[in-house]
Amino acid sequence: MTFTLRPYQQAAIDDLYDYWAKGKGDHPLIVAPTGSGKTAIIAQLVRDVMSFPGTRVMILTHVKELLEQGADGLRRIYPDVDFGFYSAGIGQKRTDKTVTFAGIQSVWEKANEFKPSPDLILIDEAHMLPRKASTRYAKFIANMQKCNPMVKVVGLTATPFRLDSGYLHEGEGALFDGIAHDIPVADLMEQGYLSPVISKGGLRQIDLSNVKKRGGEFIEADLAKAASDLELVSVTVDEIVKLGADRKSWLVFSSGVDHARLLAAGIMKHGHNVGIITGDMGKKERAKILSDFKKGRLRCIVNCNVLTTGFDAPNVDLVAIVRATASAGLYVQIVGRGMRLHPGKSDCLILDYGGNVGRHGFIDQIKPKKVNSDGDGDAVVKACPICQTYLPAAVRTCPDCGHEFPTPQFNHGQSAYGGAMLSRQIEPEWLCVTGVKYERWKKRGGGKNPDTLRVTYHCGLTILHEWLCPDHGGYAASKYQERKPMLEASANTLKECLEECHEWRVPGQVEVVPDGRYHKILQFDYDAEPQIEKVLHDPILDELDELCF
Repeated sequence: MTFTLRPYQQAAIDDLYDYWAKGKGDHPLIVAPTGSGKTAIIAQLVRDVMSFPGTRVMILTHVKELLEQGADGLRRIYPDVDFGFYSAGIGQKRTDKTVTFAGIQSVWEKANEFKPSPDLILIDEAHMLPRKASTRYAKFIANMQKCNPMVKVVGLTATPFRLDSGYLHEGEGALFDGIAHDIPVADLMEQGYLSPVISKGGLRQIDLSNVKKRGGEFIEADLAKAASDLELVSVTVDEIVKLGADRKSWLVFSSGVDHARLLAAGIMKHGHNVGIITGDMGKKERAKILSDFKKGRLRCIVNCNVLTTGFDAPNVDLVAIVRATASAGLYVQIVGRGMRLHPGKSDCLILDYGGNVGRHGFIDQIKPKKVNSDGDGDAVVKACPICQTYLPAAVRTCPDCGHEFPTPQFNHGQSAYGGAMLSRQIEPEWLCVTGVKYERWKKRGGGKNPDTLRVTYHCGLTILHEWLCPDHGGYAASKYQERKPMLEASANTLKECLEECHEWRVPGQVEVVPDGRYHKILQFDYDAEPQIEKVLHDPILDELDELCF
């Protein structure tokens, strides 16, 4: 039997081989969104490796169900493969097969039993690996490297980062040494390989004002208490039922076991069949509920900290996140449960009641966060888009160039997140320029960078800012040089800019896109006629309050 890889799957494999060929490292990551077909990538890698006689492969993970799913998928694509399991949960411990699906709990002390040793180890759901060198994964890989110094390790994951330590391939103790290929989730949706995700507004969000964090994540007991307010539960349930009326399969993520029961009871009162899944549930009972859900016998599953990784139910067309998480990886995994394609499914509705989209951003632009040395809070570092200075996340104004960052929106009030889920779903718009002002912007906080020129555009009631940095040098100065032809400017220094800016061309329109409370300027239209008189600027006015022309 033959199969054809999708273009992005083939690109992932090609980039993996290129990564090795160029000597970038031996243990890279392939970042593949949920639903992108990691099984096909694994199958092709196995088939490629099998072309070399005597070569062996191990596919390693931490959950019995993932081993079984992986083996079933590989067998469908590559039926001639010679494989076996090494897993106490499955009841088989084979060391003589060409391909071995191994559970880390069973195999971590057994590296010496595999003779010959694997030449390639594929780790599925690699984001689940702890960083510490004392973990089972780390010890097993270290022992395998002693048995076969040439062994290569490839991690596959949709989220290449952890809450506690950032990227999987960075920092002390990292098992992986780089990212060979990253498949863009937005591209897969646009090309029809993944189901689009959309979001609609809600009535209430969980009030997180009294929910504390530990180790960077919200404390479960605090979160469950806040989410279990009976009035909040009632409003949330009513909305899920209302917005899910035209959707067939609802997957709800709760804030705790008791909270899950409250949500399930509320949904059942509306006449829908509901299943509850928790971590302490028996495997047979869980399997029965999941089977009924996939077959359409249950309209809804409410789960607590379970169905975030390895859960494959393409029929899900509504995901309600009735919890909050500070983990960007967990957030992406949750949203990913609704991104698989299914007959009759045009998209998946995401209802966010925990401020997660506002906290983490668009799912195609997620970046990891690091916690401070005490592990009790975010210590995110960000770069100023104007002067490229790295700053703590809490800073709202760059001390060197004056760029104002949008204020994060943590809505604890009356509406759930109601915007786009992908950055590409934000539609830009053109605004007419009705006023402009130029002023020297003095550096703050003792920064070393020179002053900048702040240009303020008034577009009706919308105010936009642009910072020009002719005296900075490097990237910031180059951005100003790019703007000079549009402005018909000749100035090369801030002093010269202040002297001639009143003669610069003024754009008639600017194209913008929402960016938090503010707007980000995308481009200028100098062919359109400005709806203002020629603006004159006197540098002496720099210290006065901002004027609106």
